[in-house]
Amino acid sequence: MNLKANKIAHGRSSKSDINDAKILGIEWIGIFYGTSSLSRKYKYNVNKSECLKQIEKAVMYAKDQGLKVRFTAEDASRTELDFLIRIGTLVQKAGADRFSFADTVGCLTPTKIKFIISQLSKELDIPIHVHCHNDFGMATANSLSSVESGAQCVDVSINGLGERCGIAPLSEVVIALESLYKVEGKNWKFKMLPELTNNIEKISNYNSKVNQPIIGKNAFIHKAGLHTSSILKNPITYEPFPPEIINRKRKIQINKFTGLSTLKEKLRLLDFILNEKELKLVLSKIKSFTNKNNWSEKELIKLVNTIK
Repeated sequence: MNLKANKIAHGRSSKSDINDAKILGIEWIGIFYGTSSLSRKYKYNVNKSECLKQIEKAVMYAKDQGLKVRFTAEDASRTELDFLIRIGTLVQKAGADRFSFADTVGCLTPTKIKFIISQLSKELDIPIHVHCHNDFGMATANSLSSVESGAQCVDVSINGLGERCGIAPLSEVVIALESLYKVEGKNWKFKMLPELTNNIEKISNYNSKVNQPIIGKNAFIHKAGLHTSSILKNPITYEPFPPEIINRKRKIQINKFTGLSTLKEKLRLLDFILNEKELKLVLSKIKSFTNKNNWSEKELIKLVNTIK
């Protein structure tokens, strides 16, 4: 699309994802790697040394491809601060153009994130981004505190769309920057916000109230492939607190974002044992329905029976 906005591809710290970004012919890639002890253990099964080596290798490879690189420390908020600083200085030396701090499960407070970003700002010369999830309803407050502490960029989405309770909403952040922080010269067109909100609700078939923190329908629904595969190993990897304490249950949603391991486990619970070829065929069928947000168990059974 011929947009005025700069485009960035978001992918894993892997050669295959970096190669895909290169093929797309865009300028930027954002690569991420889970850096907390939970991610190192349950997502990658690596120690700190192996973690650092993989991150450095990915950043250097992306730079060798001529891409501008934003490196994101996923679950940075639960990463040991001294180790996080090591990662930041490592990617800066490896050539990363920006460092992104992700509060992946939305577990920080404005005071805590202000301290962490202040410490990172002292150590890094490259711009710092923040990516705040809204599980406790503090994504906007945490994003603004980060700006106060030296962050040059905050991630937002229209209507706060995102995994579980989403991330900081565009409307809240920009109005706060304008009205409370007196940020000027951005030429924002605030009158577009209501129309933008309504249009995105229609396009996504998604009522923004469902991702309300704690009590919203989506608070414990997991969709993205890496999220769900980690949740199956240990729920704390992508949940700030267990749903049972408020009499809720987590749900793994099957749709175009689903990964192979998640689909395999879901079908196992439905008493289907498929070989890898069959699993990939079912997954490709699911991913072909790009506008379908959730496959019911009845629909999955029907789909599997068509290939058996």
